[in-house]
Amino acid sequence: MNVNLVATNDSPSIENHNNILIEEINNIPSRGCKSLILNHVLNYLTDEQLEEVLEKLRHGGSISVTSPDAMEASSALYWGTIDINTFSSLTAGRLKQYTILDVKNFFEQRGYSVETATIQDLSFHVKARRP
Repeated sequence: MNVNLVATNDSPSIENHNNILIEEINNIPSRGCKSLILNHVLNYLTDEQLEEVLEKLRHGGSISVTSPDAMEASSALYWGTIDINTFSSLTAGRLKQYTILDVKNFFEQRGYSVETATIQDLSFHVKARRP
């Protein structure tokens, strides 16, 4: 099973992945996913939900996370490369903010192998594999 975790029903689909709402994480079988994608939904998850998401990934499976980077957004606001409205659109209504280092460390502390960790514009992308 390949899952694209989404915050709303109108989220775009990703080829070869089933859209599953955050609230429906419990419907995904434990260790049932070969691929998990979290495209701009990480900030809507509680810590408990994030741990639960990891339980859905099978050994050898991959998880890809793309999310606004808190440090990049803060720096851009400070240096005036984005305005307060843009900053607010990246941070308002979210449960938690993350940086690329937060997510990379999160995976590594759980024994995951981080395959890529990049920043582009104001967002990071981290791809990790479960051992």
